Amino acid sequence: MLKNVNLQTKPKITISISEVLEAWCRYVFDTPISQKEIILRRTHAIGKLIYSKVSVSYVPVKKSCLDRQVTIILPVHNTNHHALKNHFLHIDNFAQEQIQDGLDYEFRKWIQQRFERGYEKGFDQKQIIEAILRGLNLRNNAANFDAIKKNDYRNRRRSEEKRFKELLTLCICE
Repeated sequence: MLKNVNLQTKPKITISISEVLEAWCRYVFDTPISQKEIILRRTHAIGKLIYSKVSVSYVPVKKSCLDRQVTIILPVHNTNHHALKNHFLHIDNFAQEQIQDGLDYEFRKWIQQRFERGYEKGFDQKQIIEAILRGLNLRNNAANFDAIKKNDYRNRRRSEEKRFKELLTLCICE
């Protein structure tokens, strides 16, 4: 976290992501809830994904209307400082969709790991979901609870389908 740095002067882009994915990004990039902008780090896979979708232009680009606006501060280093400081930055609609899909994919993997660890420790689904919501600093409301629960449901269903296919294979061989 940067202290006493004016984030208004840093290069930034705006994306649209769900409340849950925003909270997860804040967790991943260690962004305090009081700070409006998320400071991107390219050391994480999602940081690389978002950074790779940023385009530069010599003229302002008309931005499409975003449902939930989240501001991302981009990292500046010796190879990109000129492009980031002297051009107009934007993310087109296709790149926005790719970011959304990539974040969703990485988040689902992260959630799956949390459920696996939680079940190994003997916690039930509700306890795991509540711990995730608390860890991500999300309100424990029906929408957020269901968003996390849905991931576990899908993973369990895939496991059951895999077991069923294995059982079918065993029965055919006998």
